[in-house]
Amino acid sequence: MAAWHRSRRADVGLRATGLLLGSLSYVAFARLFALHSASAGILAYGLATIGFMAGSSGSALALLGRHLFDEVEIGTRWQHRAVASHFPQSETIPAMDMPEPVMLVVGRDVDGDWTVSDSVGGVLGRFASAQAAQRFAEAERRGRSSVTVATSAGSPRRIDGRLSLGSAGQASRAGIARG
Repeated sequence: MAAWHRSRRADVGLRATGLLLGSLSYVAFARLFALHSASAGILAYGLATIGFMAGSSGSALALLGRHLFDEVEIGTRWQHRAVASHFPQSETIPAMDMPEPVMLVVGRDVDGDWTVSDSVGGVLGRFASAQAAQRFAEAERRGRSSVTVATSAGSPRRIDGRLSLGSAGQASRAGIARG
């Protein structure tokens, strides 16, 4: 038996329902604007919710109709990695191109915050204490024996004060001398 939404009759019904929901959304927003209330009460929130939900679902139904239920192929980048274990070896999903970090580094940044960085150079998180950063790094490492956790020797010094480029004449002469 065919799915109920594949027929022409169901398509027309879904699109008509979308138009009715669009009308309901219009009426709800018209009532909301007609309130002219300084304080937003439960009625105003209810009308706004009804207007938004009816408008959103109504536009989807009116524009897509029966195609709202079409299957969409998801790219391999967005598929869950555990899915590959359910297929035979010949049908496995290719791994993402992103390299897995081999080391997580717990250290301080130039602002004095504790950070956890990966070996690729991305910052995974900022923390208020070294213990919180260490716990996060250990939790990220859990289950992956190839990943190690290290602490950095320190952070680069922050330059205090203001940096200036000098006057415009000096900057233009320096640019000519370099070029």
